[in-house]
Amino acid sequence: MAYLFRERARVLIRLEFWREEDLPNHSEDAGVVFVVEIPSEAFVGILEGIDAALGAGSGEGGCCLS
Repeated sequence: MAYLFRERARVLIRLEFWREEDLPNHSEDAGVVFVVEIPSEAFVGILEGIDAALGAGSGEGGCCLS
């Protein structure tokens, strides 16, 4: 499960993940909550890069970030 929050000039991504099949090899990650903080402008740049990559092969300019 993941949540994204915008707080002023930064984006916070809170996530928790685990799969039953991964528990034997990575039991230390079970229930751990990870938080990533990045500047909002950097996050928008990441989304624009993904948009460009997805639109590159289709001949279209991307989907929805304008």
